Amino acid sequence: MIVVPYSEGGVTCDESLDENFDAGFSPVGEDGGPGEWTYTEDFVGADAITFFHIAPTSSGAVLTWGDAAYPGVAEGDGWTFSWEKSTSGFDEAEHEDGYTYREEYDSSAVVNIHIAQAVFGEVTGTISSTSTSHYDYSESDKWDVEDTDFSTGVIPSAEYLVYKEDGELYPQVNDSEEKDCDDTDCFIKLTTDCQGDPSSFTAQHVDGNDVLLYNDFKDDAQ
Repeated sequence: MIVVPYSEGGVTCDESLDENFDAGFSPVGEDGGPGEWTYTEDFVGADAITFFHIAPTSSGAVLTWGDAAYPGVAEGDGWTFSWEKSTSGFDEAEHEDGYTYREEYDSSAVVNIHIAQAVFGEVTGTISSTSTSHYDYSESDKWDVEDTDFSTGVIPSAEYLVYKEDGELYPQVNDSEEKDCDDTDCFIKLTTDCQGDPSSFTAQHVDGNDVLLYNDFKDDAQ
């Protein structure tokens, strides 16, 4: 039975944006400055309680934490269990008269759990996670509307970029008739890297048949 204390540090994420639009720019940090409002946020969460089970394998051990499983190896004062979940893919469209669009994406998330060997009674350990994601969008800068039947690009530039005209900010789009980018194709690249603060936990052995008890308790958490 594990008790994981609430961590105020939580998850820290770094986001970056790369693009090649001539007039477009990210509004974040632009024309900001002090205002009349001051915003303050605070949140305090509760500790978490759940259950895990460890069983030997031919190459080490496997940790079942709730409904998730993590292979592990002996390390230091105990066992380290880890698993990386990753996905990737792309979507592409190409018109016979020259217009092209492509979206590429990949993401990965890693969970690391270290559990120390118990000397007396309680078991101690740490759990941490990291994740990263990339989204790359590109499409033709100019194309013939009569061929494609649309005049504004699919690339999501209006979600991330603005341009300034007469002192006002407007969403940046890719216009079929205008040269909006400094190349034959327009692109936007988004990257997000997140680092979760490690959380320390304590665990206590639940007396009884391990397998039967875990089957009863594995879905019980709060």
